Amino acid sequence: MAKKPNVSVEKNRPDGVRVTAAKCVRCKQPVVARFRPFCSQRCSDLDLAGWLTSQYRIPTDETPDGYETEPPADED
Repeated sequence: MAKKPNVSVEKNRPDGVRVTAAKCVRCKQPVVARFRPFCSQRCSDLDLAGWLTSQYRIPTDETPDGYETEPPADED
């Protein structure tokens, strides 16, 4: 029979797991384990909104869909 991991009743996570991030990546307040790497649900939601509204972008060399890099050849 498999042995279950030792789980802390208060925090509902295995013993020995530590949260070491010191500050929220958005507002620099102390991090809360539940919302890591953020300090609150608000900071988490604001970060997600930034991604959904294209405020954050990952640069690429690809052309957007629907755009051609060369004009179409004339067929006469």
